[in-house]
Amino acid sequence: MIKKNRMNHVQKNGVPCGDHPRAWLFRYRITGLLTMSAVALVLLSACGMNDAREGKPSSGTKPGQQLTVIDTDAARQQVTDELVVSSIDKLGDVYARSWLSDEELIVERQTRLLIHNVKTGKERALLPDRKAPQLLAVVSPDQRHVFFTEGSTSSKYDIRGYILELSSGKVTPIGKLDMSNEVSWGDKEHLITGAPDGKIYLIGLDGKAKELKFQDPNRTELITHVEKVGNAIFYTGNDKQGYRVLNRFTMDHPQAVTIANGAASFAVSPDGKWIAIEKRKWNTSEPARMIVLDEHGKEKGTVGQGTLMSRGSWSSDGSKLAFSIYDEDQQGMRGLYVFDQSTGKTTPVTTDIQSYDSPTVWSPSARFLSMYQNISEGEKQLNQSYIVQFKEK
Repeated sequence: MIKKNRMNHVQKNGVPCGDHPRAWLFRYRITGLLTMSAVALVLLSACGMNDAREGKPSSGTKPGQQLTVIDTDAARQQVTDELVVSSIDKLGDVYARSWLSDEELIVERQTRLLIHNVKTGKERALLPDRKAPQLLAVVSPDQRHVFFTEGSTSSKYDIRGYILELSSGKVTPIGKLDMSNEVSWGDKEHLITGAPDGKIYLIGLDGKAKELKFQDPNRTELITHVEKVGNAIFYTGNDKQGYRVLNRFTMDHPQAVTIANGAASFAVSPDGKWIAIEKRKWNTSEPARMIVLDEHGKEKGTVGQGTLMSRGSWSSDGSKLAFSIYDEDQQGMRGLYVFDQSTGKTTPVTTDIQSYDSPTVWSPSARFLSMYQNISEGEKQLNQSYIVQFKEK
């Protein structure tokens, strides 16, 4: 499973980006910075639901304004239930990685992992005694462990993974990581990852990897993204023509079945009841759509549309879906959005964030949302992180 890493730096949650020929695959689409512009709503029909109500804001929509994209009974709730942005703070020259709590966010600053307190602004080292360059950090669902990666002072291609037990400070190695390894938490006791040979592995807290056996007649040589929710395993695969699909199998029934066609990326809610996919029609100029499916793959509605999208990110209770989007159409959707299941509405958070190749990460209670993107200051390229705080209902 574990091979030599070919990367010059790591840009997102478990997905390294570098100068390897495959690196484009993990930038989600086209590289480069995109300028901010107006935000407008694109409404599409929802399968098995009432017709959506169209709303088109004027240029320069302010954070906290609402756009209805899925019409549900929940949308009739009071205004007090709607999602409202309280503040958006910026952290200069830093990668926001993962939340330890609603007050503490792990960030990477100049190849060191730090714990940033969002209330005081103070920072302390996550691993003060380790000297190797530190890159990624992903907190487990129960906030007891952190998966992190380190580089080598002798070779930028030598990337290794570790599990930190927060209570004791114990560090367990899991070995070298190939540049195509995207590692995430499958549950509180296991990491999960796809491999360049088309295999899927669970990695325990002891650092030992176990291959998951499954059958897929169209299995690819590279599985770029995999998620585990309960007993079910979801991953991006291919159909017979080589186009991307979302597949699922279970630990008890290892025959993979296709849940959705044209799935360029996906995210499953923690309870497994909802799936957000970026759906694309290949070899066309049609924009991609962010679609919410139920657990059986039935389309419930479209919550966004545009040229480029980040992978969706569900809050821990599955009530909210965050994603950023860029559209070539000046009147299209651009910026960071949050879809709220309780109201059936999508809120434009800010047009400042249009990064489609970096993760959006929720704090445990979903009061905060973090994301980063590259910005230009003269001839310099810097990492700008954002912390969005929502008003309590």
